[in-house]
Amino acid sequence: MKPSTFSESIVEIKFGAWRLNPKQQTINDGAIERELEPLLFKILSYLILNKESIITRQDLIDDVWCQHYVDDNAINRAISELRKALKSDKQRGLVVKTHYRKGYSFFLEPEIIHHEKGTSSFSQVNALKETPNKKQKKLIALITILVLGAFISIYMFQSLSSLDNEVGNDTLLKVETKSPNIVEKKFNEETLSWRQGVFSQMVLSPDNSTVALSFFEEDQLYSVLLLKNLHTGQERKISETNANIFPAGWSMDSERAIYKVESKGKCGLWEVDLTSSAGSKFLFDCEPSYPINAISIDNNSIVYSKYGYRNRSELSALVNLNLSTGDEFQISSPNLNSYGDKFLYYIKNKNKIIFERHQFNSSELYMTDLEGGAQVKLYETKSRIWSINYQKETDSLLWYDNKEEIFYQYSLKNNRIESKIKVDSDSRYSLTYPIDNKNILGLIYPFSHNIYKFDLASQNIELASKFDGRFASFIGENLVFLSNDGESIKLNTVFKDGKVKSKKVSFSYRDFKISSDSQEAFGVSESEIEILNYEDLSVKDIITPKGDLISVNYLLDKNIGYIVQDKPSANSSSYIFNRSNSNSILLPVKNAVWFGQLPNNKLIFLNNLDMLIFFDISTGEQTKGFKVNKSAYKHSLSASQNKLYHSTGKTVYEYDFSESFSVSPKKVFEISKAEDVILDVNFSSSGSTLTLEIVELVNNGLEILSPEKSD
Repeated sequence: MKPSTFSESIVEIKFGAWRLNPKQQTINDGAIERELEPLLFKILSYLILNKESIITRQDLIDDVWCQHYVDDNAINRAISELRKALKSDKQRGLVVKTHYRKGYSFFLEPEIIHHEKGTSSFSQVNALKETPNKKQKKLIALITILVLGAFISIYMFQSLSSLDNEVGNDTLLKVETKSPNIVEKKFNEETLSWRQGVFSQMVLSPDNSTVALSFFEEDQLYSVLLLKNLHTGQERKISETNANIFPAGWSMDSERAIYKVESKGKCGLWEVDLTSSAGSKFLFDCEPSYPINAISIDNNSIVYSKYGYRNRSELSALVNLNLSTGDEFQISSPNLNSYGDKFLYYIKNKNKIIFERHQFNSSELYMTDLEGGAQVKLYETKSRIWSINYQKETDSLLWYDNKEEIFYQYSLKNNRIESKIKVDSDSRYSLTYPIDNKNILGLIYPFSHNIYKFDLASQNIELASKFDGRFASFIGENLVFLSNDGESIKLNTVFKDGKVKSKKVSFSYRDFKISSDSQEAFGVSESEIEILNYEDLSVKDIITPKGDLISVNYLLDKNIGYIVQDKPSANSSSYIFNRSNSNSILLPVKNAVWFGQLPNNKLIFLNNLDMLIFFDISTGEQTKGFKVNKSAYKHSLSASQNKLYHSTGKTVYEYDFSESFSVSPKKVFEISKAEDVILDVNFSSSGSTLTLEIVELVNNGLEILSPEKSD
């Protein structure tokens, strides 16, 4: 039996933003205090006390419920309620982790405060363990020596054998599990450029002296490249008629800026020397609309993120291109069920590349060499790592999580997070570059999430809402969507006459859909589907799949189709949750990323190779279709009746399967501005209208954030 109650000597347990008072059974994050129900408190205590173990459902039944049998749904609901209780504005990250087909574990590193000893690491607390006698001590010492010897032998063997590993094999460093507390600091913001317009992308030079930015001047359709010296304030502008220019990277010596030029469906990569007045030099052709992150190692070699890996448009891999011969050497090999690898930084004195591997529900930070060998996984987070810097003095990686607004310092020497600073500033930032361990370069958030209605018959597009809108859908002729103004989340209904009705809601979901009869809805978190009564938005059922959720959709009879990813294997599986018997049925379609309902018991899938697959539920027959158009952004799809609507982020296509599955796409809408992106498309089954969630640019600024000096 595992321990389930705290010692009397324990005053408080700290984890993440929370402080747990075991006497009062309350949690407090400094802003709010919650009293836990007895069952939730007992589960939380049990998970903390057994942090080093995966807690199975049987463990919970034996040690928490203390019964012979507990219904799975009761455990699902209890874990779900505990996760809700542990969420707040200050604590948004994962606390209780689900292990596929195994159980649960406590994700954070707790610190326990005793009456007499003060603060100590959880791993050092021995108050709950019996004191060993002399014989036990000798036995423990002997076992320790034997285990240590075996460990050293295994480590040496693995170190030698790793020299022969294939490119792309991953190693996870043994990282200290203790995570530093988040320290909140007030940061001042200083404007670095008074240009009126939109700064949308930037790349900082390796010596931190110059920043390359794409800039849209007011009332201009095309972007220019700005090269701004952070020491002198001088700016150099590069432009081209009827072309968009975006920063792509730098040379290792910071003397040459690399940039991308897009015009009339063509793309080229160029470089310009900052130390001379010579013109720009063409490097190689590239794919339009695809982002490029690059570093020029020398005059002949460029490392960059290349999209289209394994013929999947959204998937990128790191390559090393020889400019003289045109030969490419592939450095990384991401799995197909991910968005691939993004180059972040090259550490010259270590000859190491730092890159992000973007999974469906997380981001992983990796380090490798120029040959792709000795690949090491450093860190994993639920937020994107968009950019990174390296500080040689402390041998640390620096990055800023612009979602959680936390400034991270990761020590490569100690293989752990050294500090986490909560940045208290007046503005939100879309892209940031740490200059050092104190100062951060940032672009104020320039995006507006707007909902549009597009009439397919008249080709008329109409702005439905300027709120920060997400998850738009129709109920009859009324448009419904969620919005977030930074203070509260609201469910909004736009009526036919243009009037808007809004009400605050207490949930926050990754996806939200309403049933066709408007009687219910579902909300999707990372690993759960909550089915809600639409009238009062109360939870009526919870589906807890085994794996991380990738996509969820309503099917016929309000059955729910969902796709989950098995993290260890990175493969995905598709299920139908049958509402009549609450059973999940595994479908034989492999590695899908989305699926929807067609008439006559037909399902349509998009797999990880951008291929459409048709599946007949009645016969079990699969029919391979064709590849959808390439997308540099996440594919967005909506199926209704015999039609499928597909957005590449720039263009919306219609597929009409009334006569045959072999049809050509029909372009029905294309976005006009280069930097605007269609994030989501949804078709109204009651008419011929699409809802389009479009991310549009608004004027912003280039700032530098510095910690406020204390008196």
